[in-house]
Amino acid sequence: MFEVPLALLLPVFVIGVLLIAYCLVDIARADQPLLIRKWQWALAVLLLVPIGPLAYLLFEKLRPLPGGAAPQAMSTHAGGNTYLRGD
Repeated sequence: MFEVPLALLLPVFVIGVLLIAYCLVDIARADQPLLIRKWQWALAVLLLVPIGPLAYLLFEKLRPLPGGAAPQAMSTHAGGNTYLRGD
């Protein structure tokens, strides 16, 4: 039968664990309302590997801001410092 060396599987495993950890931390720190409850996202991320973390990133991180709010414009002043413009 076909054997895969551990050296090839280890990076895939590490990347998967890091992706799950990132998603769980991001879910826990989320201030804005999510599409589904936090515990439901956490369960999906943990149980549906790799689909759960990818679905979370796709549906929560890439969705438009609520109310269609655009990011604030940046302005550079004479000193070269960048500030948020309060229009």
